[in-house]
Formats: sequence, C-alpha cells, structure tokens
Amino acid sequence: MGFLAQPQFHMPFRSRLNLHVDQARAHSKEWAGRMGMFDEEYLAWPERWSEEAFSRADFPLFIALTHPDADADELDLVTAWHVALWFVDDLFLPLFRRDHDQASAEAQVERLMQFLPLDGLPRPLVPDNPVERAFADLWTGTAATMTLPWRDRFIGSVRRFLDGVLWELEHVDHAVADLIEYLGARRDFGGLQFTAVLMEHTIGELPQHVHRRREFRTALDAFVDSVSLHNDIVSYDREVGEGTVANNGVEVTYKALGIDRHGAGEVVNALLTARVNTLAEAPGAVPPDAVEFVEALQEALAGSYRWHELTGRFGRTTFGALAKPRGLGTSAAYVF
Repeated sequence: MGFLAQPQFHMPFRSRLNLHVDQARAHSKEWAGRMGMFDEEYLAWPERWSEEAFSRADFPLFIALTHPDADADELDLVTAWHVALWFVDDLFLPLFRRDHDQASAEAQVERLMQFLPLDGLPRPLVPDNPVERAFADLWTGTAATMTLPWRDRFIGSVRRFLDGVLWELEHVDHAVADLIEYLGARRDFGGLQFTAVLMEHTIGELPQHVHRRREFRTALDAFVDSVSLHNDIVSYDREVGEGTVANNGVEVTYKALGIDRHGAGEVVNALLTARVNTLAEAPGAVPPDAVEFVEALQEALAGSYRWHELTGRFGRTTFGALAKPRGLGTSAAYVF
C-alpha cells in the first residue's frame, strides 16, 4: 500500500507542557511494571510493551501536553488511567483476535466493570491481569473525590470505551464500509470520551446542567472527533503493518467512496478541519461555566497533535524529536 502522505493539518490552538512530565515518566513506567504490563506474555505482538518501547511511545508526554496545569500527583494519576486504557487498546484486540474469541472478550469486559463499582468502595475481587490490577489500584482513590453523578459518567465512559473495543474486535476482520457508521463507532473505541471526563478531575467537576446542553455535547464531540480523525491519518502506516487498518477512517473512506487512498486521506483531513473549526467556535456557544473546560479541550487537542509529532509510537516523527533528550531533568527540551 505504501505510505500515506501526511497532509498539512489545520491547528489554530497552542499547546503547553506540564513541568512535571519527567516525574510522570518515571512513575508511569514503575507503575506499569508493577501492574504486570511488561510481563513476557504481552511482548509477542504488537512489540510496543517492552520497557524500551514504552519509553519510546512516551505516553506521559501526551498527558503532560493535554493536562498542562495538573499538579504532580494529579498528573501521575491521570497518566496511569490512560496507560491502563492504552494497554487495552494495544493488547486486548490482538490477544482475543488471535483465537477469534468474542465470547471471552465480552466476559472480560463484564469482569473489568466489576472493579469500578458506583459506590467507589473496594470489592473482594482478586485481579488476575494487568488491567484488572490497574482498575483495582486506581478506582477507590479516584472515586473518593467524585460526586455520584460524576462517578456514573466516569464509569459510563469506561464502559463505552470497552464496548467500542468489542465493536472493533468484531469488525477488524470484517470491516464496515459505511463512513457514517464508522464515525459513530470511532467515538467509542477511541476512548476520548473517557479523556474528557477525567479532565474534570484536574479542572473541576462541571455542573450537571452543562452536560445536558446540546452546545456542550457538540463541543465535546468535536474534540473527540478531532483527536480520533487526526490519529487515523497519522497512525495509518503503522496499522497497515499490523494488519489492523480495517478500522481506520482513511481505509473506511477509501472503500466507501471508491477513491484512492490519497483522496481518502484528503477527505478525512477535510472532516478533521471542520471538527477543529467547530471546537474553535465552541467557547462562544457553551454556558459561561463551561468556557474554561472547552478552552482546556482546545489546548488538549493542540497537545495531542504535538505528541503525535514527538512520539516514536507511530514510526515517524518530525522536527528531529527523537534526538531530543529524555529522562529526568530533560523536560526543558520540550518547551515550545
């Protein structure tokens, strides 16, 4: 198939870097190892969860760019939650796809949800894989600062992501050819609804009336779609190599519209640009008590773009990013 040429992306927002990124790098690697995410059974495919590959992906940099004002402890917490979901995204699909075992995948999702009870209290369940250990380790402390409606939204966002992964598992070998269906499903298996709910843990809980407003939901969907469609373009080459490209928006567009892959990439980028513009207009449309949150979404989107440029996760980087120093004391190299 060759490589998909990267378009010029429209990005009217600016990103900032959290100064605690080095601590988050050290903490996340130690925590992921303690949860068992680097155990030998998870190294075979894809080869992204060795400690070396984990460092190259630089997940903490993504969180530091999308949560620039979080304090050190909050950044560690938010990073750990995202690492747990990245682990599911990277390994859940291939591990269950290997045996075409949809029933076991569904059973695993049901068991995972048992580690997120609405009351936030620990349960007498013994976790037996890294994600279960992660949920058990993180949930009680996270839920303690949440109201009941907030917990319910958080749990619902995790469930939505896991159901989206099940959808992806079901369709990876029998991809949809309908772009509208794909865009709806992409909002789920991308996990960005979860990211937005967790951002309230840093910024502060939004009033319930905000979540009921159509204008706010439109802004939230624009953020989710923008991160997802941008990722589809940037990750296309990697997914071709892995054999998971069937659930990529560029590939779906190519098949649905009967155009070449270059043209499909242009269509997806046009959709992406439209969603970015919707998010740009959102602060003037949402209730006043949601403006700060929407502006944080704008910064987070810019941070996501920047992370995709800097990380080694997608095989290609820009601006010589991989030559930049990494590790404790090197965060100044990423001030842009």
